[in-house]
Amino acid sequence: MRKTGLHLRLAVVAVGAWFFAAGAYGAEQDTVELSLEKAVRMALENDELLRQAGEGVRGAEAGVREAKAGRLPSLTVSGQYSRNIRKPVMFLPSDMAESFGGVTKIELGEDNDFSANAAVSYNLWTAGRLSAGIGASSEMLEAMENQKAATSEYVRFQVIQSFCDVLLAAENLRIAEKALGETGEVLRITRAGFDQGTVSRFDLLRAEVEYENRQPQLVQARNGLEQSVIVLRRRCGIAPDMKISLTDSLRAVGRGGSVDDYLALMRSGNPEVSALEHRVNAVRQNLRFERAERLPVLQLGANYLVQGQWSEDFLPGTKSLARSAAVTLGFRIPIFDGLKAKSRIDGARADLRSSELELERVTREKEMEVRASWLLLDDAITALEGRERAVELAEEAHRLALVRLANGMATQVERLDAELAMTTARAQLAQALYACNMAKARLDLAVGMNTNGKTFTSSEKENENE
Repeated sequence: MRKTGLHLRLAVVAVGAWFFAAGAYGAEQDTVELSLEKAVRMALENDELLRQAGEGVRGAEAGVREAKAGRLPSLTVSGQYSRNIRKPVMFLPSDMAESFGGVTKIELGEDNDFSANAAVSYNLWTAGRLSAGIGASSEMLEAMENQKAATSEYVRFQVIQSFCDVLLAAENLRIAEKALGETGEVLRITRAGFDQGTVSRFDLLRAEVEYENRQPQLVQARNGLEQSVIVLRRRCGIAPDMKISLTDSLRAVGRGGSVDDYLALMRSGNPEVSALEHRVNAVRQNLRFERAERLPVLQLGANYLVQGQWSEDFLPGTKSLARSAAVTLGFRIPIFDGLKAKSRIDGARADLRSSELELERVTREKEMEVRASWLLLDDAITALEGRERAVELAEEAHRLALVRLANGMATQVERLDAELAMTTARAQLAQALYACNMAKARLDLAVGMNTNGKTFTSSEKENENE
């Protein structure tokens, strides 16, 4: 009986261990490790706007194929079968009726009527219509591809922003937790000193007020982190119930070049500007097409016709069939269309001017964004240098306050002041790092650069700014 009970207890322990391991494995499976590169890749795969842009590219490709089809011959096959319930008749003049025995109407055809026709047509000359149509559709395809690239840059920027938000919120939470813990320890020591009569009531009240102020800050930091994580999950297409663990961290960034260097890159490679340039070219080709509508068209055609009529059998006999074939050369010259062509040309000119003005406006806006973003980045980098020095000084002041307190040369109030200054400096440093990364991301977005992997480093490497 003792052996049986021991075996039963061992079995229960084994089953419990198995369930614990399965739960730990499941918890591990529910956590997604995210680097910035992986987050961007997941967002580019799942973003709805980017997928819509991809469908737009496929639609433009179909438009190019449709335009090029005009240079190929077209073949049409048609057929018709009729069953004459009552045959059609032909009426004869009354003076001819005597020749037909007084009959004034004669039935035509047979009970069954069949015809089949095959026609081929080819555009010999269209006065530039085909080339203009192909040019417009090709330019529109280029515009859609550049628009997709621009959408990709915006998606990338949103992911970087959400990633930075999570990192900043996590750092603020870490600072708030550490500050609350140290403030709680100060309060505990201050209470003990007050009970012993070595600490004044003012110092105790100051410690209690500081501790109470730290608690809502911790709650706000936790909620801020959860909110930023929700946004990052949405950007990356991650399920709401999945946990995420970031493997990258904020770090200082460099300017990377002068403002003139960034302006040159923007003018040569910004996908949004390039998309507008191709749209202008497409509208220009459309104006050329509308002008060609006033010119003649020359076409070559051929057709083959088979006809048959019969009444007796199920299928027509050879004698009941007739065949004909023809080759045609035709042209069409528009003479007057009620000023429709002129109206369309005027509309195309207006569209071209509007597109050129839009291109000019967006180009100037991008230049302004590049200049403003570069100045923001320069300010953020300069501020970051000061924040790093402020953290060093605040940590040294806090260390000296602890030493003075241990030697009886300082009070708990002075320690609280030093702790508050150090916490504030660390929070300001995290905010400065965030501002640097966001300014660089905005600058790269204005330029149209691929920013993936340029502003972060792996968390496996120690970040000296933390």
